[in-house]
Amino acid sequence: MTDARPGEIDFITAKQQIEAEIERFMAGRAGLEIPRIVFEKGELKVTFAPPIMDREHIVDALLLLKSCIENLRVHTMEASFAVFQSMGSNLYETKYFSQGIKFKFIDIGYPRVEISRPGNLVQEEIQAIVGLFKLFHPAVAKVNPTAVLSKLGASVYGLPGDEERTALTETWDSIGGYEKTKQEVQETILMPLQHPEVFHEVSRLSRGASAGLPRAILFEGPPGVGKTTMARILAKEAGLPLVYVPVENILSKYYGESAQNMAAIFDACEVFERAILFLDEIDSLAGSREEGLIEATRRVLSVLLRKIDGFERKNGILTIGATNRAMDLDRALLSRFDTILRFPMPDAKEREAIFRQYVHHLNDAELKGLSELGEGLSGRNIRDICQMAERRWARHLVLEKAAASAPPASTYLELVREKIRDIEWLQLHS
Repeated sequence: MTDARPGEIDFITAKQQIEAEIERFMAGRAGLEIPRIVFEKGELKVTFAPPIMDREHIVDALLLLKSCIENLRVHTMEASFAVFQSMGSNLYETKYFSQGIKFKFIDIGYPRVEISRPGNLVQEEIQAIVGLFKLFHPAVAKVNPTAVLSKLGASVYGLPGDEERTALTETWDSIGGYEKTKQEVQETILMPLQHPEVFHEVSRLSRGASAGLPRAILFEGPPGVGKTTMARILAKEAGLPLVYVPVENILSKYYGESAQNMAAIFDACEVFERAILFLDEIDSLAGSREEGLIEATRRVLSVLLRKIDGFERKNGILTIGATNRAMDLDRALLSRFDTILRFPMPDAKEREAIFRQYVHHLNDAELKGLSELGEGLSGRNIRDICQMAERRWARHLVLEKAAASAPPASTYLELVREKIRDIEWLQLHS
């Protein structure tokens, strides 16, 4: 039990004041999350996740806190963990040392600021908390979104001025076959991105309103059929940065904090004037909210629903989700997507085109034979087979001390049969 201090403010009033000041600061800045403020077991706790945590901000935080909090001391100052604590008003009474307000700056797993103290706050402490939030949420233009996204497990490709490191090199020829799917992508997504003024003007002339350009698209199809490659091609053709988010990795890497980090990813994307946000493996959230999702997954799903809704009101961000099982997704999530583009397994003609993409030395009859034998193979399966054929043939040449040559058709046929057997075994035992 702590002694009451002069000027203490009860929890409800303090919470309302902090939230009101932060909401005023956040006005017009979509995406920022209000800090979590709770009172548990006699201790008041405030937690928020800054977009980025670095030493410069922590030093600035120390200077800010020293101007608000008396007898503040540095308890810990390490690379990814810092603690500042008030020693209380009476430095000669050690019993007060554990009762002062404590500020933790943690950059382990995900960046966060945790503030706690036994009992209630005084006005100076409220102002310190609000000041910290403002310090760690500077004007959006000053935040480096690429650094924030990288820290959260996402990757950015196709950044202007950083082409060498983030280049998108894929072209339409990178996906063999799939001519119908390519045409759908070009007409449904690429044309509106490249010529929005035409779509807006047609809608204005016909119904007196701007066109509802696509805001969220779902790519649906089995693994290995080119969904991710198509997103990369689309970003390159549209001249937009691609933000790649592996949803399953975000869920597993940041278990328990996944929702907070997913929200931060969307917030960082808002810094880009225009971009494509690609949510890969969105079926990691498969199952409706009524079917017993674990709480952490349910929170991530709620964030996605809210954030996609928010992006639909913006003109510059296109969200693309990729799934293997659209029918298993939450119905509310499915409803957020304007269009579902399906990527089927390649047919015989498309398999032949994919083999031709990776094998230039075989004749038409040999390529057709590989295609017919390879029923059930995806584009990724075919790519892997062709690469494995090269390695297997190279090992053969080394052992035989023979001159370099391209693999014969028999090597590819052998590997196609092996892959088909592997697929059948997996299907039998899954």
